[in-house]
Amino acid sequence: MNLSVQDTYLGWRELGHEQGCVRPSWTVDIREDEHYRSSYEGAVERHSCQNEDCDHSGTYPRTTVRVVCLVCHTVHVISGESGSTRTTSTRATGFGEKARKVAGLYLWPGQPWFDNEPHEFLVTQGRCHRPQASDVVGEIHEGRGPRGGKQFSALALPVPNGTYGIGTLRWMRAKEGFASCSAAAKWIVKQTSESEEAK
Repeated sequence: MNLSVQDTYLGWRELGHEQGCVRPSWTVDIREDEHYRSSYEGAVERHSCQNEDCDHSGTYPRTTVRVVCLVCHTVHVISGESGSTRTTSTRATGFGEKARKVAGLYLWPGQPWFDNEPHEFLVTQGRCHRPQASDVVGEIHEGRGPRGGKQFSALALPVPNGTYGIGTLRWMRAKEGFASCSAAAKWIVKQTSESEEAK
């Protein structure tokens, strides 16, 4: 599953602990089994599906994730039909990797494309536990120039109906053709400073 840099960080909700939990941590288990479809009366229901690729009848594969805090005794149970699991690393997802500090900003890496190096970054002014939309001041993307060389583009100043970008955040300003990620970050710093001075 390929995610944009915005989808890597934004729109996710942390599972909550009971208020006052003194040592918040989770024990996470997964269960995969066949589950029976049942009618309101409790009888097993035959599943007739118009989809020719559907290969199940009265049963379906179910994936259940149980997330438990043994300190505050909070339990979250998440289940769904035909769930899939895969094991990977933070390097492959972007999320969980450290933010890079460039030009006084923090660059949060997105999911790498093909060479294990991130090509997109969400940009925040300060270090945070995990970026939220309200923390983000820009976005940087790596691309290729007219002769195939590496170049970067930057988006700055999030606004609800911005002209630039796609996704949860839209942007007031955009610029392409930076020779380095650092140059793109410096441009975002300048846009943010000018915007704050204008207030």
